[in-house]
Amino acid sequence: MLLSGLDVLPSQVAILDGTGDIVFTNRAWREFPTETGAVADDHVGTNYLEVCEASGDDEASRIADRLRALLDGDRERVSVEYFCPTPRGDRWFTMRGIEFEQSGERYVLVMHVDITDRKQSEIGLRNQNAQLETVAGLLSHDLRNPLNVALGRAELVESEHAEPLVRSLQRMESIISEALEFVRSDETAATRTVELRTRANRAWEQVETGDADLSVVDSTEFEADPQLLNHVLENCFRNAVEHGSASPRSHAHEDAVDHDESTVVVGTLDLDDGFFVADDGRGVPVEDRERVFEDGYTTASTGTGLGLAIVERIVDAHGWRVRIAESESGGARFEIRV
Repeated sequence: MLLSGLDVLPSQVAILDGTGDIVFTNRAWREFPTETGAVADDHVGTNYLEVCEASGDDEASRIADRLRALLDGDRERVSVEYFCPTPRGDRWFTMRGIEFEQSGERYVLVMHVDITDRKQSEIGLRNQNAQLETVAGLLSHDLRNPLNVALGRAELVESEHAEPLVRSLQRMESIISEALEFVRSDETAATRTVELRTRANRAWEQVETGDADLSVVDSTEFEADPQLLNHVLENCFRNAVEHGSASPRSHAHEDAVDHDESTVVVGTLDLDDGFFVADDGRGVPVEDRERVFEDGYTTASTGTGLGLAIVERIVDAHGWRVRIAESESGGARFEIRV
């Protein structure tokens, strides 16, 4: 009953006796040779270790060495990940072996698990990361350096055309900076204990806040990558200032608050398991609260749509969670649980 139950498994399963001879194979094992153009075979009576060693393949020899260690009693279980090209395409497997005894005899259960989907995802991710690093290098050096030269020269020009030229170059610098943050925001470096009030004040100093004020109502400590946390706070602050009550667009909105100063509030969540950044602007409609984290989403004519996407990527890299709620003044409240 137990052996027949192994036939329903999608992985190839075989049982070897104490000498390495195959005494049982399941259906997936018997049918696997057809994927390489061979004839289906149960291989019962064949010494699996000798077949592996005679193949001349380094991976097969490694599998034989690990299984021999099981049979010799040196190990209780083994695992080998290996590549297997087939006429139907490249595949990857993990061979797992575990020894057991039955009626005083030693046996080894061998299972080959198909991990092709996982390996292809890993390869795709590595390729994507390599491409992102290439883009980061291009933005950081090949574009930013000549841009800085052009910006420095433009600031020296005395002409009615100089001011819009400088603004355009500064806008390009801002776009490059945000793109670099986005590319590099999904991996945390070494984390350490940080204090919310300190990090908030430092981040506030890096943002053009105009007439807005920062109020840190309380503080807490938690583990974070300080530099990436700064990016989270800076982008939340920029969003708050841009859409707060002091923002020109906020005044233009029919529901805008009628005063000239905006206050951005930072504090801890009720359960002391995170922090929030709240503004007094027009808020984020419920139907848009998921979309605002998509890269490229923006309601500003000059925005890149990367700021809040950067926030979400950094939050995910830390294993945190972020959501948008409504602040006490009706604005946006970004809640980050750490």
